[in-house]
Amino acid sequence: MQIAVIYFFKKLLKRKKTRQLKRVLDSNIRRSITLLITYFILMVILHIIAMLSFEDLSIDDAIWITLTTVTTVGYGDLSAQTNLGRAATVVLLYCGGIFILAKIAGDLFDFRLERKHKMLNGQWRWKMNDHIVIINTPTHNAEQYFERLISQFREVTDYEELPIQLLTPAYPNGLHPSLQKFGVIHYSGNANNEDNLSAVNINEAAQVIILASDETDIMSDSYTFDILHRLKEMQIKGNLLVECVDDKNRKRFLEAGANSVIRPIRAYPELIVRAIVAPGCEKVLENLFTHGGNHTRRYDVTINNILWSDVVCALINNDLGTALAYLDQRGNVVTDPTPSNKITATGLILLIREQHVPNTDEVINAVKSCEVS
Repeated sequence: MQIAVIYFFKKLLKRKKTRQLKRVLDSNIRRSITLLITYFILMVILHIIAMLSFEDLSIDDAIWITLTTVTTVGYGDLSAQTNLGRAATVVLLYCGGIFILAKIAGDLFDFRLERKHKMLNGQWRWKMNDHIVIINTPTHNAEQYFERLISQFREVTDYEELPIQLLTPAYPNGLHPSLQKFGVIHYSGNANNEDNLSAVNINEAAQVIILASDETDIMSDSYTFDILHRLKEMQIKGNLLVECVDDKNRKRFLEAGANSVIRPIRAYPELIVRAIVAPGCEKVLENLFTHGGNHTRRYDVTINNILWSDVVCALINNDLGTALAYLDQRGNVVTDPTPSNKITATGLILLIREQHVPNTDEVINAVKSCEVS
C-alpha cells in the first residue's frame, strides 16, 4: 500500500510540478522510513524475547542470533531448536524483519536520489548561515558574469570560503558546470515570494546582493523595490547591496533598507565586491565609468626627473585634480608609482571634477613650479 501511495505521488509530482506536492512527497518518504524503522526495532525486540523464552538462551546469545539472522549473515553457530523458536524466527525475521530491512534500504535509496535531484535542480533547502545570497541573474552572459564575480569574492581573504547561494529561476535544470566548480549552490525561484526568500535563509545571510533583473530596463527597479519591501518586512540583518538602473530611484532604495546602491555595470562585476569589502569605494569607481561628476582625463605634459609626490601635491594645491598615473617615454601607463620616485613622463592622467576642468596650460604651469622648487 505504501509503495502504491509513493508511486502515485511521484507521478502526480511530475505532472503538476507544485511545491506543495514536493513537500507532501518528502513528508511521506520520511514518515514511511520512520514507521518502518519502528516496526523493525519492534520485531527485533520481540524475537530476542522469543529466543529468551523458547530457546532458553542468554541475553547475549539471543541478541547475537537475532542480529545474524535479520542481517542474513547467518554464521550458523546458533540457531533455533524448538518449534516455537523456529516459528518466531520465520514470522518475525524472515517474513517481517528482513523484508522491512530491505524496504528501509530501498526507501533510503529513493530518498537520497530525490535529495540529490533537488540539490542539483535548485529545489533543496540548505541550512546555511553567514553566507552570501545573490538574487536575480544578468540578462546576458550570466555564467561569465557570475564566474568573474565569484572569482573576485574568492580572492578576498574573508570571503574565499564563504558559502554563496543564488536565488533565481534561470537554472531549473541545474547550475552551469563553470559555476559548480566554485562550490556555488542555488535555489530555483523568484525573490518576490517570501517562501523562496526563507528557503535561502535570507535572515541568516551575511550579505544580500540584489541584481537588476534587466540592466537596460528602468522597470526592473520596480521589481527590485518589491523585493526590498519584502526584505524590510522580514527584518533581515545582513548587509544589503542593490543595483539601481535609474539614478532617481537611489534615494527610494536607501529608504527601503538598502545599505549600498550601485549602477548595474555588467562589464565590471568587481564593483560589487569592492562595495562590500570597502563600502564607499563603489561611489568613486562608479564616477570613473561616467563623464559626469568626477572623471578621468589625460593631459600631454612633459616631466623631467621630478618626484612623483611633488607632482601630486602641486596639482592638488592648485585645485587641478588628483594624479592617478603617468605615461612614460614609451607611452606605457604607470599606475600608483612610489612617491619617492623621480619620474620622466610625456603625459598625466588626472581625476578631475566636472565643475572645474583645468586646461593643459594650467597643468604645465603646476608641473613647472615643481622644477623651480
